[in-house]
Amino acid sequence: MEIRGTSSQSKSFSLNLGSELGHALFRFSSTLAFALYLLLAAYAGHITDFRNAKVGILAYLSFGVIWIGVVGFSILTFKVRRLLSIVLDQAVFAFALYHAGEVLAPVLWAPVLMAIGNGLRNGPGYAKLSAFLGGACIAVALSLSPYWHTDRLVTEGIVLAIIVLPLYTLVLSEQIASAKREMQLRAARFESASRTDSLTGILNRSGFFQVLGKMIEQVNASGTRSAVMLLDLDGFKAVNDACGHAAGDEVLREVAARLRDCLNISDRIARIGGDEFGIVVPGVSSTNDVERVAQALIDSVAQIRIAGHPELTLGASIGICLLPDDDCRDEISIMKTADRLMYTAKKAGKNCFRTDA
Repeated sequence: MEIRGTSSQSKSFSLNLGSELGHALFRFSSTLAFALYLLLAAYAGHITDFRNAKVGILAYLSFGVIWIGVVGFSILTFKVRRLLSIVLDQAVFAFALYHAGEVLAPVLWAPVLMAIGNGLRNGPGYAKLSAFLGGACIAVALSLSPYWHTDRLVTEGIVLAIIVLPLYTLVLSEQIASAKREMQLRAARFESASRTDSLTGILNRSGFFQVLGKMIEQVNASGTRSAVMLLDLDGFKAVNDACGHAAGDEVLREVAARLRDCLNISDRIARIGGDEFGIVVPGVSSTNDVERVAQALIDSVAQIRIAGHPELTLGASIGICLLPDDDCRDEISIMKTADRLMYTAKKAGKNCFRTDA
């Protein structure tokens, strides 16, 4: 088992092109592979003059070996290594191209790959630096090369490709990233809207049960003391009948605001239907603390006054399910218990709370 794990980690490490050492290993191994390809091509007679190419290929291979050591032993700071690797990548490749001439034609795309890779690994600023530096170095190498300077238009096209292609890729990647961020924001807004009560701005029934489910997991896993309250307004129907639904909606908004003011930021409140509210209170220290919160909620609701109707009053009946409880380990059992206790509070004269303690 241990051997298998070590092998998996090694493979993952060597293929991680996003890491500094992974990129250094890739630089050396890809150069070595290309050198072997050139040897085979020379052996097959496809390359007639391999002498000049040797200098360039050996220079880039040497750079690859040295840079693996620089990264592996953390020589210089990371920022200095990052900037220096960009300069040396483009400069040493241009040197190799100058000496190798047409032999390096199959890998003229390498400076483009370097610039794009720097952008993906380090950010757009490094992509631009690599692209312009690569264009400048290759322009000098091609203009001085006995082979490449004979066709100016081809040389200019290569230089422009080295500069333009990474920048174009950078623009596209930024647009894709921006579109992805926008989609994530829209998804987050949609998810938030789907869990929010449009009238009061607090959680709706769906959002409440999501929060309740997470709290149940915590309670079942760690035994954290918590409470679930079910609050039903007393006298709300009379408000609706006397003042209309618009006034009733305003009352519900005020109730939600008052309940929020009585709770901690970690507590969650939801309108789960009509004039019924659900409250999740995680991590309580004692039953007395929960009862104090419940009484504060009742007192706050009782202070609401209906404009133009001094005879109308509001109250709140609350059922409290205390957790952990062997009989209340899921949403259904918890809500049944809270609902039963809430109706017990109503039968006891309303405007009060009942617990299962």
